[in-house]
Amino acid sequence: MKNQTNIVKPRKIRPEVFQKILSDYDLRKKIADETDNRETAVYNWAYRESDKVLNYFVINVIKKHTGWPDSKIFQKSKTKTQAVKC
Repeated sequence: MKNQTNIVKPRKIRPEVFQKILSDYDLRKKIADETDNRETAVYNWAYRESDKVLNYFVINVIKKHTGWPDSKIFQKSKTKTQAVKC
């Protein structure tokens, strides 16, 4: 699998992205080819909602295949003021 160095703040993937991977064979195949894994491994990542989907190369394949911007792929992060509310 192609490795990356995390130089950006980690973000959380939206559940819709995992559902898209589970339901779209062509997308899974492209991700598998890009990461040198089997299509079933990619399916398992999506099923388990694995952090492996956060890989830079996987995100680029998802963007190219779906045309989705970052806002549709990643969940909005909570700011400190939102997290402190009681």
